[in-house]
Amino acid sequence: MRRFFPVLLVLGLLALGYFLLPKGPHSFFGTRLLNPRPVDFVLEGPKGPVRLADLQEELVLIFFGFVRCPDVCPTTMLALRRAYEALSPRERARVQVIFISVDPDRDPPHIADEYAKAFHPDFLGLTGSPEAVREVARSFGVYYQKTQFRSPEDYLVDHTATTFVVHGGRLVLLFSPDKVEATERVVADLRALL
Repeated sequence: MRRFFPVLLVLGLLALGYFLLPKGPHSFFGTRLLNPRPVDFVLEGPKGPVRLADLQEELVLIFFGFVRCPDVCPTTMLALRRAYEALSPRERARVQVIFISVDPDRDPPHIADEYAKAFHPDFLGLTGSPEAVREVARSFGVYYQKTQFRSPEDYLVDHTATTFVVHGGRLVLLFSPDKVEATERVVADLRALL
């Protein structure tokens, strides 16, 4: 045992040093883009056009979905609410959550906004013409398509379920549907960007 004591002592000191050393830069939980690219759009909100560039001072979380979505949309919006509410009031003042409807035929701007605000009154719902929504979705790499079409009022929409984080007009971070559920880690990522 006396032979191993110096080895155990060195290992113990190394472990203690590891825990006492200051940690480096934040290790992101979401997918951090190495080359953040500029993004911008203009879509319709409940009070008129909203331009993403006008929110450059804010950290913007964007989720594409549709109001009649039975599963991933409400789940993601609830996860975004949990993360948003975990921030301090001062931090929340610098964050904007945007829901963009990819179903403009059934979700006019006021309906998209009511849906977003049902999760939190500070959230914003946007949409636009089918062409405008298609262009914005394309710029973010979002896929969507009507499915299970029974009538013009009865169908679902398959869509990409990623949450996009824009900072200073650049797309910097992505949260997959499973990652957005990890509230504490999402909040840590948001705080690192604020």
